[in-house]
Amino acid sequence: MHLLMLDTCVWLELSSKKNELPILASIEYLVEQGIIKLLIPDLVKEEYERNKDRVANQTRQRLSQECKLVADIVESFGGPNKQAAIDVISDVKHRLPILSEANYVTIDRAEALFASAVKVHISDAAKLKAANRAILKLAPFHKSKNSMADAVLVETFDEFRREHLTEYESFRFVTLNHTDFSDSDHRKNHPDLSDIFGQQSAFFFITLNAALADLADPEEIAFETGHGWEEETRGLFEILESMDELTDKIWYNRHCNRAHGIETGEIKLIADGTERHGNDVIHEGIWAGALAAARKFEEKYEDTGPWDDFEWGMLNGKLSALRWVLGDEWDNLDT
Repeated sequence: MHLLMLDTCVWLELSSKKNELPILASIEYLVEQGIIKLLIPDLVKEEYERNKDRVANQTRQRLSQECKLVADIVESFGGPNKQAAIDVISDVKHRLPILSEANYVTIDRAEALFASAVKVHISDAAKLKAANRAILKLAPFHKSKNSMADAVLVETFDEFRREHLTEYESFRFVTLNHTDFSDSDHRKNHPDLSDIFGQQSAFFFITLNAALADLADPEEIAFETGHGWEEETRGLFEILESMDELTDKIWYNRHCNRAHGIETGEIKLIADGTERHGNDVIHEGIWAGALAAARKFEEKYEDTGPWDDFEWGMLNGKLSALRWVLGDEWDNLDT
């Protein structure tokens, strides 16, 4: 048997997105078959209880906003057959109360799994270890933010593992919070957590698919549960948010190149009003505005580069692909 502990954010994700239902069904199946046992610290249960209604309401609001946005786009650009599309969107919008209620059915299923799980209290020892991480600024405190709850959870996971080494084949921790827990390769734990996940039988995951992949045949689970393994389709707002971030990062990299050009003399600052233009000059007022925008960028994002050639190519490729999906031409990288 394998032990599986999910961060609160994973439980909330499972409870709020329709495309996560196959994974939820898979967990139910693996628990029923005695392949996995869930570990639920009381902190996870409390955080889930506190946030489940908010998440369900946000799902309803997000669907309503997306329906309105898509309806407006179809109304403006849909062509002669747009009314059929608008009717479908309208029908979905009218069914939103029923769709949002379905979230509570999923929440009930998650809470049923809580009832069958191994429940543990947060010990004083785990709290002390978490506090020590904070003092030493070790992950998950390396981002200068209050990550005490995250630290307590991972220390509770490790404490349980140490006390039950012979009872389980593996101990698996799953979180979506790669900012606090992951290395630059998000699939790997942060080096500061190697004292926990560097141990035998302790594993770190940022997706449930990866955590469950070797525990049972996906086709068997799909047959037994009536679900396939699905990848989640991204929402429009998530795509637009990612496009904004990519646009900002590409602009910032170009800004840094201009700053380097000014330092080396390849680009000259010229007074405002000077009738001269080109890639080798920039007006002082424009440059002052660029510096102010760069400061805002640095405050907004943790990852501000520099990026190597591969990472730079990925940034540009992602932006081009997302813009193409939303109707733009390929290779549009204007910022």
